[in-house]
Amino acid sequence: MIAAESLFADNPIESVALREIAAKAGNGNNNAVQYHFGGKDELVQAIFAWRVTQMEVPRGEAYAGIHEAGREPALADLVDILCRPLLGLVDAHGRHTYAAFLTQYVIRHRPGGLAHAADIVSESTSVLRRLLADIHAACGFSQIGGGDYRIGLAHLTFANMLAMSDSERLPSRDPAAFRERVEATLAMIIRALS
Repeated sequence: MIAAESLFADNPIESVALREIAAKAGNGNNNAVQYHFGGKDELVQAIFAWRVTQMEVPRGEAYAGIHEAGREPALADLVDILCRPLLGLVDAHGRHTYAAFLTQYVIRHRPGGLAHAADIVSESTSVLRRLLADIHAACGFSQIGGGDYRIGLAHLTFANMLAMSDSERLPSRDPAAFRERVEATLAMIIRALS
């Protein structure tokens, strides 16, 4: 999954061959991906499930911290909970490959019907689903009135910022400027949603 995410981050998903993924993963068997996942669509789903599960923990902890402080989350808190976990999803080189992969997916595949882990109601997405409902409520979006599109666009803005920052090597070249960019992007998203 790490090898696939890295390749998908740098190339259109449809252009990456399964044998290329197996080779990058160090597996000499060209059929390894098909054996373990079935095909490319199933591999994409596995990456989403893996990453969404990883983000559930910090998102749940952020909710708990807000409730321990004796308050309900404001829109700024919710945007932070939605976006900030992407910062921790980096490869061995510090690149935000999941953010770049997510960008490729949303632009090219989401309209074609490939499901995201958030589309599937399960225990592994309970915090994400609660978060999306809370953002809908905080913004006054109806569940069918385009709120999901707006939230998805906000999340994509943050993911694109990470991918652009990585291409500029900003996180390693100028960490202070990168932190400033993160905060500016979060503020922009909050303003756009409100």
